Amino acid sequence: MKKGVKVHNKRKVRIGDLHFQTCPLAYNPDLWNGDVTGGISNSPHVDFILLYQKHGKGILKLFSETRYYRMYCYWDSIKYGSATPPRSKKYMVTKANKLMNTFDSIAKKGFNKKNAISVLDEPLWVSRGFAGGDHLKGPEVFHGHHRAACMFVLGIKMTRADLCKDMQKKSLLWVQQLSRMKQ
Repeated sequence: MKKGVKVHNKRKVRIGDLHFQTCPLAYNPDLWNGDVTGGISNSPHVDFILLYQKHGKGILKLFSETRYYRMYCYWDSIKYGSATPPRSKKYMVTKANKLMNTFDSIAKKGFNKKNAISVLDEPLWVSRGFAGGDHLKGPEVFHGHHRAACMFVLGIKMTRADLCKDMQKKSLLWVQQLSRMKQ
């Protein structure tokens, strides 16, 4: 079992059809340029890689202005209830550097097909007992968001994926707390 999921099939997936993990209660379409589906094409990850292509490592000077940075701040505000993210900017810059390095590696060497991304057979918010958000349904990346975003920007259309079943039902405690607060 890999991080709470069980692989039950392997198949090729169309990268442009992939979605990022999200939950209707915590989803902010502004981080996806107004896209209400959580699709990869409008994700903060793809946006950051495109900025990296344009500015190189100089994008880090503008890091706090990127949707990728705002995404971490938003998640932290939802999860921890504070506008001041508990994750340090250093942590977020480290994540951004890993994303840039992953992009450079895939651009130079190609994608290592042995290192498949994990895709859930049903969205995480569904398998964990939350209602609503039918517009967010689609193949959802569980592990490999950075690699999927890099392949999308590089124009790779298909990739091998491990199709997974979520084995940790109803374990998004912070979303359950958010749900109670919104009622």
